Amino acid sequence: MSLNQEIIAALKKEGCNIVGFADIRELPAEHTKGLPSAIIMATTYAPKALWDKLNDTQKQAIQEDWGKGDPLERYNKAVKALLKENKYKRNTTYSSMQLTYKTLATIAGIGWIGRCALLVTKAQGPAVRFTAVLTNAPLECGTPITTSQCITDCTTCQTSCPANAIKGGQWERGIHRDQFFDVEACKSGRSKCDAVCIANCPYTMKGNLFT
Repeated sequence: MSLNQEIIAALKKEGCNIVGFADIRELPAEHTKGLPSAIIMATTYAPKALWDKLNDTQKQAIQEDWGKGDPLERYNKAVKALLKENKYKRNTTYSSMQLTYKTLATIAGIGWIGRCALLVTKAQGPAVRFTAVLTNAPLECGTPITTSQCITDCTTCQTSCPANAIKGGQWERGIHRDQFFDVEACKSGRSKCDAVCIANCPYTMKGNLFT
């Protein structure tokens, strides 16, 4: 069994079904701590947590749905334990402002940046939360996604956003977020629209998150 397979098996035991491996050698060493690879893990929003997020009661809903704690913490712990056992470095103290989970997930081939500026996966849309571990372990890495895979004529998130934060247009690697998304409008209107774009994305619906 390869190290990739061992990691995937360990994460499945913890309930993680979305995992990717990224070659991050092209990224600035000051952000990656000089480590060449990243293991990216995701969990979906629990349906109740996501819907209650729309009604400003997310924290209570998350506590009810997770019970024993944030699953991302379990995933992280399981991966670090496996890497430690195999004597590989593991680091989670990188600069999250410069090396975002979204960037790592696109490099790993897990998803792309949608019109809403969130990471979108084919399995669950943008209704996902991420964590990552950087390592020097020899991993087989995924193929990066460099252009949007949103449905060409889909504007669901744009038309459902009451803050008009989504400008339209498609993401591709190298394009600044400001070209297709107004982050300040999103921040100012978050009290009335937080997560609307997540809940209404066709990929979220296709993933049967609410059934």
